[in-house]
Parts: sequence; C-alpha cells; structure tokens
Amino acid sequence: MRWFDKPRFPWGRPEVRETLCYPRVEIHQKRNRAQSAGFDLLMATPGSVLWNADAAAHLLRRAAFGGTPEEAREFASLGMEAAVERLLAFSKDEIAPPATDPGESATRARFRREKSKANGMASEEEREFNREQRRIFDDMRSWWMCRMHAGPPGAREKLTLFWHGHFATSQTKVRFNHIMLGQNQTLRRLAFAPFRELCTAMACDPAMLVWLDGRSNKASAPNENFAREVMELFALGEGHYSEEDIREAARAFTGWRVDPVNGRAVFTRRNFDGDTKKILGKQGNFGAEEAVDVICSRPACAEFLTAKIWEFYAGEPPNPTLARMLASYYRARDLNTGDLLRKMFSLPDFYSPSVRGRQIKSPVQWLVQASRELGRQMLPPALAIRLAANLGQDLFVPPSVKGWTGGPSWINSATLIRRSNTARIFAVAAPPLPRDGVDSMDAAAWSAVAPEADRADAGRLAARLQRVFLAGEPSPSTRHKLEAQLQKSSFPCSDETVREASVVLLGVPEYQLC
Repeated sequence: MRWFDKPRFPWGRPEVRETLCYPRVEIHQKRNRAQSAGFDLLMATPGSVLWNADAAAHLLRRAAFGGTPEEAREFASLGMEAAVERLLAFSKDEIAPPATDPGESATRARFRREKSKANGMASEEEREFNREQRRIFDDMRSWWMCRMHAGPPGAREKLTLFWHGHFATSQTKVRFNHIMLGQNQTLRRLAFAPFRELCTAMACDPAMLVWLDGRSNKASAPNENFAREVMELFALGEGHYSEEDIREAARAFTGWRVDPVNGRAVFTRRNFDGDTKKILGKQGNFGAEEAVDVICSRPACAEFLTAKIWEFYAGEPPNPTLARMLASYYRARDLNTGDLLRKMFSLPDFYSPSVRGRQIKSPVQWLVQASRELGRQMLPPALAIRLAANLGQDLFVPPSVKGWTGGPSWINSATLIRRSNTARIFAVAAPPLPRDGVDSMDAAAWSAVAPEADRADAGRLAARLQRVFLAGEPSPSTRHKLEAQLQKSSFPCSDETVREASVVLLGVPEYQLC
C-alpha cells in the first residue's frame, strides 16, 4: 500500500489527514483522454508507450519542471524519441550568475586576525562584508530558481538538482559563495557525462574539499570523510565495501587543498600518500582519479546509481527486473547518465499507471512548476527563497550529507497549509511573463492559462484547468470545490474567474503530485 492509499497518516491534524486521503487515481495506458480534447493520438510500436499529450505532459513534469498543455501537444507531435532528445539536448539561454569573490576565504581570514587583535570586536568593514556575502548567497539561490524556470522545458536543470542532492554540500559549513557556485556549475556541466567524470570532479571540488574535510586529508594524517561518503552515499551504497577499503581510499584522496586567494583546488604532492594502496581488491599507487575509477568499476555502482536516479524521476524504486536491466544498460554505456535518461524516458515502465501522478513534488518543483503553469515569472527573490526554505528545500543548504529525503517527508500539516497559502501569492503577487504586443501582460497570462474558447461554460473551463494543473483525475472532493467556485461566476467568464479557480486547484492535494 502506497502512502496516499493509506486511510490515516502519522502526521498532522485529523482534518489535514482527511484532506490528503483521496481515492487512488488510475490512469490506464489504453485510455486516451486527450482525444476528446482534439489531440492527435501518436502510437509507438505495439507493446510500447502509448504516446500522446498526456504522456508528453508526464514527461515534462518528471524530466523537467512541467509545461503547458500547448507544450505537451507540441512534444506529443514530435513522437516520443524526438521529444526525449529535445529535452536532453536543450540548453537554456545563459542567465549570468551573480558575481562572487574568489578571495572571500582570504578576506575572512584577515578579519579573524584583525578581530583577535581587537578583543573579538568585528569592524564595520567586516560587518558590511558579511552583509554583502549574504546578499550574494541569496542572489545565487534566486539565480538558480530562475534558470529552472526560464525558457522552454529542458532536462539539464532538473538533473543538476538531482546531483546537488546526491553530492549534497551545504553553505552552512562551506561559507564560501564562490566555490559553492563553482560546484553548482560543475554539476550542471557534467550532469549528462559519464559518472566517473562527475565523481572525479567532486573528489577535488573545492566546496566538497571543505564540506567533507578533504583539504585536511594528508599523508601524515588521512581524513576518511570523503572516502567513506563516496562509497556509502555517492557510488556504492552500504554493504559493498570494508573499513579497510575506506582507509585505503582515504590515502588515495590525500594531497588536495583549497587556495584561499582564488578558491581553486590545488594538489600538493608533499601531502600525498605515494605508497601502494589496495582498494576493493585492486592494488596500485592510486590517486584520486584512479581511486574513483576503481570504485566506479564495481557492479554495485551501476546498481546503486540507477536505482536512485530511477526513484528520483519515477517516484518509486524500480522492480528487480527493471533494476537489473537499468544497471546492465548503464554499465554497458560506461555509466553515461545522458544515455541512461534517454533509455529511462523511453520505457513503458516510466509511463505506467503506478508512476503517473503519484510522485510528491519537492518544494522547488512545486514553486517552479506553479510559476510556469501560471505563465508567471518567479516570485521576487527574497520571497521565493524564503518560501522554498519554509517548505523544506533550501537550495545550497541540504540538511545533511545524505541530501533531502524527499517523498512523504515533503508533506506535513504545516507545509501542506503553506503550499495552499502560497497558491494565492502566486496568483496575485507573481508578475506575469513579459510579452510583446499586448495591452495587459496580466490579461495575456490568464488568457494562456485559459484561452477564450475554454471560457464558454463551466465544464469547458474546469476541463482546461485540470489539464493545466493536475497530473491525474481530480477526486470527488476536488471536483466539488472547483464546481462550487465556478458556480459563483457567469459565462463566458472573466480573468477573475480563471484566477480564483486556478487558486482552488493549486491548493488541492492532487496538485502536490506530479
């Protein structure tokens, strides 16, 4: 029994639990809801995915951050293979990241020396510097959310978010904007690359060196933090290594430090353990790259990663047969993550009724997807950042080295109410996307949510808004709420009716799922 099939929940007040308990939504692959709306049905070969606008909308929600019904129809018209290729190939227009200070660490060291001479009193220069760094950090989080939101749907930012939670590194300890932003850019640049390349880059990434104490990992006193986490959390999973493997791998990762002047990782040979190591049954004078290669060559690596990546996108662990197939495919392609996603997004399992409309949206997914579906810009940076953090997902600040737990942990009585309240903030406060040649950008945004043809009567408007906002069929309770709202209006309806009805759907339990 899945969490939303259960009659009771371990959290929250009874009325909140009851709100979340709606009947299981069944979406049958042979059923073509899109056909009744005039969509063309595009069939793949027998026994494969029934490719239509519903399937394309599911792909957009899971591989990216959602899309409009019009975008789903466009992706449906391409055919599944071409639609997947477009998602993987698309690169968003570069949005310039905030300027960061490479010498931030050196400046902080200077302030510490000056403070010690001044009996622990911070100077006004230091206070101003700290305020500026906090502002830049807020700009970094806002910049990334804007990248997720901007442009046509693409898969790179969603995968970058996955890797951020996988190689979870937090500003709470790093406290160095320049190298935190640098790690984010590395995750994005190597997102689709072979995992060996990405893992090697993380082994000597400046932010990771600070986060897991790699910069203090010296031949004379090896620090095992990164070696342990790369085996347990990043590449193999528990039970596939020994304590001796950790100790030996730690020796291979020695010698790296962060230059405080420019924030770059620097290899210092005198701090490197140049003796022979034995890691996972292989022996040699391994350094960081060779140690990562040994770790990634283990069959457990492909098994561990494919299960985690599948669950991130599909919302549930793969069944044993699927798990074996995905791991074999990933190994055969040298752990190339782009190839793995291409395969995953083309499998019937990915579009099955047990997967569609069943995954709880992360707070960032919720915020970005809502703004895209409403045709709005992101909320003002300070507000968007605070909302994401209050809902449980503060970018650049994962809760631990394990990242975010996800799934049901995103929802409790407090966050459910906050999500519902945020719906109205989006509808009222989020600025519409800029559009050329229109008298009112706000009116144009609501026209995109519900075109004039869909405003003729309550039934047409309800059907349109359900396609825009819901991944599955609405529950009887949700239908009743929407009907009650629409009964207050006359038809053809105004933008106000579209807005109020949209707020209703943004606040219902089904909207928490994608």
